[in-house]
Amino acid sequence: MQHILLISNTQSQSLLEKAIDRENFSIIATLKNSANLAADLQKYMTNQVIDMLVMDLEKSGETVLEAIRQLMEQIPLPVVMFVRQGDRQSAAEATKAGASAYVVNGLIEDRVGPILAAAITRFQETQLLREELMQTKISLQERKIIERAKGLLMEQCGCNENEAYTTLRKLAMEHSKRMSEVAQSIIDCITLIAG
Repeated sequence: MQHILLISNTQSQSLLEKAIDRENFSIIATLKNSANLAADLQKYMTNQVIDMLVMDLEKSGETVLEAIRQLMEQIPLPVVMFVRQGDRQSAAEATKAGASAYVVNGLIEDRVGPILAAAITRFQETQLLREELMQTKISLQERKIIERAKGLLMEQCGCNENEAYTTLRKLAMEHSKRMSEVAQSIIDCITLIAG
């Protein structure tokens, strides 16, 4: 069962609670939207296990968006926003802040379940893409380190690129380390000696 933290201060709160309950989600608590929303969320999130944040608001403002941004930096999770007033710019800003779904004037009980399901799926896909991007950046950085170490070995030892690569690979296997770690050690040593 998914645990939801609900932020609501609208008249439709009971309708949303009923729809969420019908979809077998559990509302852990309901907080009111306030100027201290970011601090309230932070305080609450450190003490509870929350799987999703659902917001039922008149409109999204900078306070709400900043609270979402801070939350996503610390504890990424799906965020669904139901708002009464909104436009394209508001939708774009909410999405950039981290909202997985932004629904304007569309709080209809039968639509809540599919919206929550779509938000969870979108969040999971986005997280997967972020992880893949991070791995790609790490791999690229490691490759740059290995290339630099190969260049330094070729320069210092007078070997060719294949021999430098073989040396790095051999040292990595002998020491049970990643090639990038061995390469960084070589860069550090040569830089220290040449320094």
